[in-house]
Amino acid sequence: MSDIEQTSPSLLNHNVSFNSSMELTLPAASVAGRAGTFPDLSFSLSETERRQLKQYKASADESSINRSQRSALKDVSNNQSCSIELEECSGIEEESEHVISVDDTVDELLQPQEKEMVEQEISSTTVKPQSPPPLPAPATVYFERQLVEVGRRCWPSTAEAQHYTKGCYWSPDGTCLLSPVHLDGMHVMELPLDLYEASDVSVKRSLSQLQSAVHVPEGGTVYDCVWYPLMNSQQPETCFWLATRQHEPIHMWDAFDGRLRCSYSGYDQVDEVVAAISLAFAHDGQKIYAGYKRCIKIFDTNRPGRSYDEYAVKFAISCMAQTAEHPHTVTCGNWNGYIQHFDLRCAPKQGPLFTLGGHTAGITQLRYGTDASGNWQLFSGARKCPKLLQWDMRNYKKPLREFQRQVKTNQRIQFDLNPEQTWLASGDTEGGLNLWNLAAAGEPAALQLPLHGDCCNGISFHPNLPILASSSGQYHFIAGGDKHEDCNNTSLADSTEMQQEQKSTVLYENAVLLLWCGQSSEN
Repeated sequence: MSDIEQTSPSLLNHNVSFNSSMELTLPAASVAGRAGTFPDLSFSLSETERRQLKQYKASADESSINRSQRSALKDVSNNQSCSIELEECSGIEEESEHVISVDDTVDELLQPQEKEMVEQEISSTTVKPQSPPPLPAPATVYFERQLVEVGRRCWPSTAEAQHYTKGCYWSPDGTCLLSPVHLDGMHVMELPLDLYEASDVSVKRSLSQLQSAVHVPEGGTVYDCVWYPLMNSQQPETCFWLATRQHEPIHMWDAFDGRLRCSYSGYDQVDEVVAAISLAFAHDGQKIYAGYKRCIKIFDTNRPGRSYDEYAVKFAISCMAQTAEHPHTVTCGNWNGYIQHFDLRCAPKQGPLFTLGGHTAGITQLRYGTDASGNWQLFSGARKCPKLLQWDMRNYKKPLREFQRQVKTNQRIQFDLNPEQTWLASGDTEGGLNLWNLAAAGEPAALQLPLHGDCCNGISFHPNLPILASSSGQYHFIAGGDKHEDCNNTSLADSTEMQQEQKSTVLYENAVLLLWCGQSSEN
């Protein structure tokens, strides 16, 4: 570049006008050569700038201009849309001059914020040296050493009000645990702060007393509850869960203050509110699937009230599950012991796509998982049925594997998969924890651990940490004694009252436990 070009001021920064009505026509080769740059702009020059440009053309040394600059000048001079006419005139001021490109001119005219956006766009298109990919995080090791209890919460119970738990559910972001309690509403307990970044836990760690950060004191029986799948504690508007109770519509509860946000009401043929039996969110959180006695009601999450779509079925829907790859289908379990798969785009009269058997009583839980190859696996459990069944959805004629557990009551006994989906855990009615290593070849043997003094009804793996939450409790029938009062024998009456007081207290375990099932240390 010549000395004239290095010291000249801008020619086009002071009087540039853009004409949107002018069209720029360039040869195909020229357009192809300018791909990836700013769009071509039409402009006009003032009289003084035309004279300076002509003077530069007359005084520029041909030898100081390289081949690319000569080609660029030729393209500019042949551009009809620019319509630059070089006229001869006298009285040109002698000053250093510089030809500035259209890109530079536009850059000067942009506002600071727009300029920053343009620079970011250019930098994003620049080819940068590729950095090596980060190493994958080491897989979490589960159940290699002893389990360490890190948290506990117990509820007292009486013969008149038995406060037993009805399962436990980790929030999707892992910050809190939801547990419905019979006749005591729903409790949300937070994860202890020292466990957020823990890689191992000392066996001498003191036990955390789990307190209720949120308590919804609703009475009645909670049929089902489910967290919003996209919950993030950094975004309070996403922190809520749904619950369905006896004789009530579906309620949305705030996870920060426990207030009722809104309700979703389902109605029967006589226009009366009916309670949903089971609940499930779509994976994107946009739809709510509610199972009723003879239908599936589909609510829009953003439209509470009684607006919903209805899909008729023949049996009561006791539980539901859905895969991420097939948002228009839903797998449902019913109280008749069958698993049915519906395509919601088909007419209800066409019935389910397929029906699975194998259980001896009503289905209580369905859970989808994937194997090492990414194929979908369905796990199912039922009440009063000792079998947990694993189904391969590519060939669902018979179960792929069968796992044994003790389930002697009608209540829901939860099971769950760890985040890597290598371990299957389930409680049982004897209070034990049953573990199966799914990565083992063949039929994996159950690892049974005595965990609770009463029925272990809830099992839930933390979504990020090697923490397993469990809950215990069930309803107990307590036989009452008759009072034999004798006015002449006060000692007998006093003894009877003492016996009644003793019978009014229930000593069964109703608790929630947090167990560290990863690496532990002796310190």
